[in-house]
Amino acid sequence: MGSADMTSLKLTMATVALTAAVSTGIASAAEYGALAYSRHTGSYGSSHNYSTRADAEDEALSGCSSYADDCQVIVYFHNACAALAVGSHRGFGYGWSDRRDEAQDTALSNCEENDGGCRIVNWTCSK
Repeated sequence: MGSADMTSLKLTMATVALTAAVSTGIASAAEYGALAYSRHTGSYGSSHNYSTRADAEDEALSGCSSYADDCQVIVYFHNACAALAVGSHRGFGYGWSDRRDEAQDTALSNCEENDGGCRIVNWTCSK
């Protein structure tokens, strides 16, 4: 292999290494989400894929506050999924996990401890 071929090979390897490093950095960036809920009206708001916790919480509150004035953030998460379950008397439960189905199962279980007739009303993922 000549020196020109070696230089070309080294450049190719450096490009591959740089591309892998950049891709890994992008994939591991924290993506925040949040769920907000109003116990008085049953209104809720959610957010996903925000770069900061504060922005995610603000968006969830904004969505909920369009319909109620007592909204509170009930959970925030990053690089995960969250779900909100609400019962027939506005009792609620939430869950979060790496997997949507696990977040939903936890939300339903937590809701059933406070109320009956629970169902998933919202879920979201940030990953």
